[in-house]
Amino acid sequence: MAATNKHPILLVDDEPEILFSLRGLLRREFDLHTAQSGAEALDILRRQPIHVIMTDQRMPEMTGVELLRRARGECPEAIRIVFTGYADLKAVVDAVNEGQIYRYLTKPWDPDELCALLHEACDQYERIAERRRLLSELRDYVARCQTPLQVSSDAQAEQLTQTGRALLARLDTALGRRDEG
Repeated sequence: MAATNKHPILLVDDEPEILFSLRGLLRREFDLHTAQSGAEALDILRRQPIHVIMTDQRMPEMTGVELLRRARGECPEAIRIVFTGYADLKAVVDAVNEGQIYRYLTKPWDPDELCALLHEACDQYERIAERRRLLSELRDYVARCQTPLQVSSDAQAEQLTQTGRALLARLDTALGRRDEG
């Protein structure tokens, strides 16, 4: 993502003071959206592209885990983080199993560590998005190759081969594979 563009992050907490504090800490580095309930967060997800969702676990009407589970339907590619002031092992297990979370944090958090975590989550979002783009390009390329071609020259055949190799190399890079040859 270009340096001038900020990753959109959704912060969800039923305590306005927490959202105010997070906004003050993060506003320079991210495009922040805030919600004070799960329902409000889902409404934002329907209207706005979001790369990272960070939600409190304990909220009235809808827990953070429930929100993240439902958010997968609205915004499946978003990286999901849950935080809480309570050490609740069942909530952690539920978050992993139901919300497919990236990380689980406890309050209070260290501001530098929180910023670093959100940058890592944004990087993870970018890696996933790049993989999807590359897989789409590769599928398109494979479909073109399966279409009967009338290659009129060795140069055209070589160009197709080079395109395929370049796509595979980019996909290997995106998947974290190293060139072993």
